[in-house]
Amino acid sequence: TDSVVDKAAWSLVLAVGVCYHASLETKDSFRRAICKFFPLPYRDPTIILQEITSIQELFLAGVQLRDTIARNLALKENLFMMVICIELKIPLFLVGKPGSSKSLAKTIVADAMQGQTAHTELYKDLKQIHLVSFQCSPHSTPEGIIGTFRHCARFQEGKNLNEYVSVVVLDEIGLAEDSPKMPLKTLHPLLEDGCIDDDTSPHKKVGFIGISNWALDPAKMNRG
Repeated sequence: TDSVVDKAAWSLVLAVGVCYHASLETKDSFRRAICKFFPLPYRDPTIILQEITSIQELFLAGVQLRDTIARNLALKENLFMMVICIELKIPLFLVGKPGSSKSLAKTIVADAMQGQTAHTELYKDLKQIHLVSFQCSPHSTPEGIIGTFRHCARFQEGKNLNEYVSVVVLDEIGLAEDSPKMPLKTLHPLLEDGCIDDDTSPHKKVGFIGISNWALDPAKMNRG
């Protein structure tokens, strides 16, 4: 039926918004390129933007903010990506200049995603989260990052993973690039396989957010 097609198309628009649209600098040309592959009404790139923006605004409207906090585009995008990726345990690297609402979005998400004790009905339908932060530096070690993941996983033991998620947050992850011990290489099995150990129990796989003021160098994260 049309309603089924509409729901499928709408879901695909939002999936594209998470997987591609949010990370691109030239978003307009991307929307114009993909809209031709969607059914009506999404063959209009403006409609695609409206759908993505409306969901971002919905998540932002569901949180309590001080009057001094601007509900700008950066905050909307960061909040939207964090909520979705935490809920689905999709690893997220959040990169932006200082002052682009990265840390603010993290604080807001931590306060909003509290399961049944959340302030609004929207966030009561989402998982309760527990953030475990690791402050990266040029002195960071692989053992420090691995230990943070293991510590984070312990919070999920015995929990209903449909309602609860523990999340590793690597703050200022770009600083760890300068460590001679190359700790970021250890992220490959942690993010791809969900854990560093042979034990692949569901509670071992945690959420992940890496926050950086500049783009990471892929060469410093490669294996070998």
